Amino acid sequence: MKTRKKRDKVGVQDIAAYLNISASTVSRALNDHPRISKETKERVMAAATKLGYHPGIPELMAPEKVEAVAVILPSLDTAFHRELAAGITNYFSLHHYHTFIIDSQGDLRKEELFLKTHKKYGLSGIIHLVSNKNLSPDFYSPALHEKLPLVTVCEPEQETGISSVLPDMFQGFYKIVNYVKTLNIRSIMLILEDPDNTIDSHLSGSLTDAVETAYPELESLHIHYYDRDTGSFSKQIKTLLDKKEMPELLLVKDTLSALEVYSLAERKGIKIPEDFLLVAIGSDYKLETLGANLSLLKLPGFALGNEAAEMLYKQIKDPGNEKQSSILPVNFILKSSSIRLD
Repeated sequence: MKTRKKRDKVGVQDIAAYLNISASTVSRALNDHPRISKETKERVMAAATKLGYHPGIPELMAPEKVEAVAVILPSLDTAFHRELAAGITNYFSLHHYHTFIIDSQGDLRKEELFLKTHKKYGLSGIIHLVSNKNLSPDFYSPALHEKLPLVTVCEPEQETGISSVLPDMFQGFYKIVNYVKTLNIRSIMLILEDPDNTIDSHLSGSLTDAVETAYPELESLHIHYYDRDTGSFSKQIKTLLDKKEMPELLLVKDTLSALEVYSLAERKGIKIPEDFLLVAIGSDYKLETLGANLSLLKLPGFALGNEAAEMLYKQIKDPGNEKQSSILPVNFILKSSSIRLD
């Protein structure tokens, strides 16, 4: 334990230094905060007595500090991630909480390190967008051990016992599959980024299930993963467009990537939707798809963020809340890139 420097009045910082814990933890313990363990409260009170801590009248009258939550995202590069963060931030701002956005750049080691060191930030809770389905079994252990309120958006492969919010990918694809069935579409391709990405995994599995349920007679369903090691996205799409047997329906994750497909097809004289139908999967419909009039499987980023925030807030206020799961609908917005009039 650290010893304090001698001075006239002992403060919260002195107790924190003496016990080698954060000042926010000391402050909460002194104010009998429900999230602070009985053991920690007893240690703080004992240290306060030993060091001669006496709170002044301003300290007693001051309201508790504004709480803060953290949101762990793999990036802020996509519209979906930005909408998710906006939904969370908007909800907590209404409840006078600060929201810290942690951009892990897709590095699981950074995310795991943050979870291990969360105590020093004095957070009230964490929302984690699960970007990799293959998390280690003890990934959430530090937060769970400290009983920190925690909510995930999407879920890893293994059971975590943590509350989660999910987009209903199956419901969205079911709408698309039923629509293309009326057009007698015989082949579908879904272009994704990474088989280990949680959202990509949900998309792949949900489309497969939707086809098996609503259109089992479909002749061809192919899931194609964009391979960064073999060149740019544009190069791989050009190779695909040069093939004589293009799929009749192309589904592309991320609206900007779908716009690139649209542009490359136009340059090659390939007509959409006459030669093949195109549907984007993502967010920010008005901003990113207006020019091409793209059909869109719209992921409810803002609504997911708001739902996750509300779920976390309930945990913060009532730590005894049991695990919850919430599944939000996904909209299919039909536009000219996938409409055939003949």
